[in-house]
Amino acid sequence: MKYVNQLEYTHWLYTTRVDFEGEEKEKGRTTTVRSSGCGLCSAVMVADRLIPDCGFELSDALQLSYDTGANRRIGTNYKLFVPAFADKCGLDFEMTNDPERLRYCLRTGGAAVVHAKCDREGYTGVFTKKGHYVVAISEERDGRIAVLDPSYKEGKYEEEGRKGLVEVKNDVIAKCDMQVLVDDSLIADPSFYLFWRK
Repeated sequence: MKYVNQLEYTHWLYTTRVDFEGEEKEKGRTTTVRSSGCGLCSAVMVADRLIPDCGFELSDALQLSYDTGANRRIGTNYKLFVPAFADKCGLDFEMTNDPERLRYCLRTGGAAVVHAKCDREGYTGVFTKKGHYVVAISEERDGRIAVLDPSYKEGKYEEEGRKGLVEVKNDVIAKCDMQVLVDDSLIADPSFYLFWRK
């Protein structure tokens, strides 16, 4: 199982566009995979989880984001990115806000990307304070969800408002209740991007 941490990619440039419809036309802003590449890293982990020999790497995700125009504002617009990603890797996909569909996906051998979007008053995001993508890889026997967080660093889940909600195993896998994912993705639409092998 491949784990890709965006924090290791400080020098990988990721230019995001700000000239899309409905917004004031501006030049793109130059960011890095470290600051804005959680969606790219998540796609690489999903591809490896479901089709390990497909060879989809971070450089492929970066190029696909540019090709589809998904490189928006401070990250990746998954609504634009996912159809091309699924086609390239030979995956079926579904976009949903239904946590039971997420549970079904994991129980049937799929993997999912959760769009955590927590910038709202009165709520402390567990996986992010603003916007982030994480990968749900399985449902554990106790009902918790195993997650790969592309921005994990030691102590992240010990911060105020997060403590006790996530257990980290083997320095990579974060385990949490389904409700944590639901609460973190409450204002995202869609909340969950589900993937299966064709």
